[in-house]
Amino acid sequence: SEFRHGMVARGGPQTGLTSASDVTKLISSMIDKETIHAVHQIGDLAYADGAAHVWDTYMNMIQEYASHVPVMVTVGNHEYDHTSRGDGAKDPSGVDATAGFQPDWGTGSFNSTGGECGVPISKRFAAPEGGNGVFWYSYNHSLVHTVMLSSEHNMTSGSDQYIWLEKDLAAVNRSITPWVVVEMHRPLYNKQVGVAWANLMVAEGMQNEVEDLLHTYQVDLVLSGHYHSYFRSCPGLYAHVCNNGGPTYITVGTGGAPLDSKATSMIPNQYTEHFDNENFGVGKASVFNATSMHWQFVAVGGNVTDEVWFTRGHGDHH
Repeated sequence: SEFRHGMVARGGPQTGLTSASDVTKLISSMIDKETIHAVHQIGDLAYADGAAHVWDTYMNMIQEYASHVPVMVTVGNHEYDHTSRGDGAKDPSGVDATAGFQPDWGTGSFNSTGGECGVPISKRFAAPEGGNGVFWYSYNHSLVHTVMLSSEHNMTSGSDQYIWLEKDLAAVNRSITPWVVVEMHRPLYNKQVGVAWANLMVAEGMQNEVEDLLHTYQVDLVLSGHYHSYFRSCPGLYAHVCNNGGPTYITVGTGGAPLDSKATSMIPNQYTEHFDNENFGVGKASVFNATSMHWQFVAVGGNVTDEVWFTRGHGDHH
């Protein structure tokens, strides 16, 4: 029989929308018909912005598949970012800062979205030990080592998260888990900049934070959300150059929140291989063995609108 380890990635569900319900039904259908071992939700889960009843509605929605497979989460701006000064002692991530992470390249985007200081998500979801709760952690599942990071916390060199990440990546045994996948809510690379070039500054700032680590430790795939669209980079992306020893970067922000407008300004670049802001859907990774991973974007309705094979040595695809 064929071995297959399957994972579904969903970003930006947003409670209460028909599109979110459609994506939920898609995931449930995939779990019923295929080999799916986990669902990963890459930040901005309920869009509750402090309203507990919205979290309740969200949890009821995902119960359809969360009752069958593990749901692993990352923290997004809607779960964490502070909108006013807070007492660090009340932050479950342990950060003692008056207003969370506010880098000079953040252009104000790290405290402007009605976040919840990480309280509801840390109470509603569990994470493996060895990291910092749901904020950053890692685990092995089959042939894959998955690292979940918080783009909403400091990842600059010398920070707690950076030190933990470097130690975690250095300890990976590629003979046991040949594939390494990193997930964080905000992407390092993307096709669109939203309404302002300030968003590009954030991406560049995050590249300066951790891109060298991802390159040094040969991370295969980086998954993100934040933008309400689908994006896949060229393979081996590092320092804006394709086939340069880096990961493939994929944004799956199509889990139910309204898709970004076609009028959204786009970044002219050479590293975009596929972009879609017309279809709701999910990403699906199928790991067959130590050298082959199949990635697909599955749109609502079941059509596969993008797919690629990854082979190790890494970043290569055909």
